[in-house]
Amino acid sequence: WTRSVMLTFAFILLLLGTSQARGMSVESYDFVKQSTNFSLNFYRHSFSPDENAIQSPVSIQATLSLLYHVASNSTAGEMQAILGLPAAYKKPIPSLVEFLNSTGGSDSVLRMVSKVYHSPEDLNPKFLPLLQDSYKVEVEEADFKQKRKVADSVNRWVNSSTNGLIPDLITASDLKDNDRLILLNAITLDAKWEHPFPKSSARKPFHFVDGDHDVDIMSMDEEVLCGNLGDLNLLELPYESETDLSMLFVMPKNGSLHDFVDQLTLEFYERLNGALKLEYGTVEIPKFSINSKVKAKDVLQSMG
Repeated sequence: WTRSVMLTFAFILLLLGTSQARGMSVESYDFVKQSTNFSLNFYRHSFSPDENAIQSPVSIQATLSLLYHVASNSTAGEMQAILGLPAAYKKPIPSLVEFLNSTGGSDSVLRMVSKVYHSPEDLNPKFLPLLQDSYKVEVEEADFKQKRKVADSVNRWVNSSTNGLIPDLITASDLKDNDRLILLNAITLDAKWEHPFPKSSARKPFHFVDGDHDVDIMSMDEEVLCGNLGDLNLLELPYESETDLSMLFVMPKNGSLHDFVDQLTLEFYERLNGALKLEYGTVEIPKFSINSKVKAKDVLQSMG
């Protein structure tokens, strides 16, 4: 494995590969499978071949799922279809968040937290105990007419919950006097590779959408999970051994990344995992840093 890894970086934080959902109830396992399917579907609809992106659809799904339990029958049906919630999803599954957090290992390198700001007079009486007792969500009353105060509080929480990666999320101008509810969810991943790359790097050509450019390339010789599936080269690098986390790299040999994304379904994702096998070789990956935004509302509308 000495080829560059991707034409365009596109990282998706899936809830979990379905093969990793051990120790779960049938109901929770079904939710995990559907959540992975939602994540892939969301990514297909948000993909842009000209932009690097990093996103966590499961964060969007987890946040909107909070509202599912207090939605009207018609709205709940629409949410069930779009969010990919199982037909039997009639009650909270609080173990999912605990399971996701436990996947990060003892040091909680993967962590999900949520918070709700609400106008005190408008909150559905069924909603508060659901949030606090079943989902362990932090809840705070807010006077949305005091826009700056609410925005400052939101930004402090987001900054703290993401370890400073997102210092500011909203401004006072983003809020309206008639706002009644803000749902927040943050997922942080702070992990080291199980087999760290040497700190030294070399400048080598890397193929981007707009042509070749010299970039800093990390390199190591190691036994890794890799393989081929049709036109695709595959590489999976695990994070530190006490976690169940890994990153899957995909590089089309001849086609475009767009062609790969078009066929990225749950079934195809499982085929990708099945094509991996341990081999010893040289792994070369460009150093990278990604900061991106996605308009979730637009993507969800395009999904139906």
